[in-house]
Amino acid sequence: MPGLERHRFVQQEAEIADVVREGKDVSVFTYGRMVHVCKKACDELAGRGIDVELIDLRSLHPYDWAAIAESVKRTSRVMIVHEDTLSWGYGSEIAARIASELFSYLDAPVGRVAALDTWVGYHPDLENEILPQADDVVTEAERLLAY
Repeated sequence: MPGLERHRFVQQEAEIADVVREGKDVSVFTYGRMVHVCKKACDELAGRGIDVELIDLRSLHPYDWAAIAESVKRTSRVMIVHEDTLSWGYGSEIAARIASELFSYLDAPVGRVAALDTWVGYHPDLENEILPQADDVVTEAERLLAY
């Protein structure tokens, strides 16, 4: 079936992480809307001389572990950014696997930027306080680099 083959191809492509921006100082792994938030943070950090590698995971199950491992080995500093809550979110699992399997490559703890552990209020001001913003990514990158 031609449609089925196309579906398999599209699925395989989605399982490959996209290196949005190459860098050498810190790796940022993210997906979805946070890619755009992280791009803004990368621009600000670049202005401060910090070279961020930004990787859009594109798929969470399965995810591109090879791309994650390669980036961690290159930068030795890692940040997971996602819109889910900090506790029990998908980023926790990625951070745990990095800490478990790639610990010897890390020069700092795995950084995490995520939503506060609460419900998201349906008002722009509340969303801005609860959900991760570019400033949060910048602050965490600076913390990791100072470690």
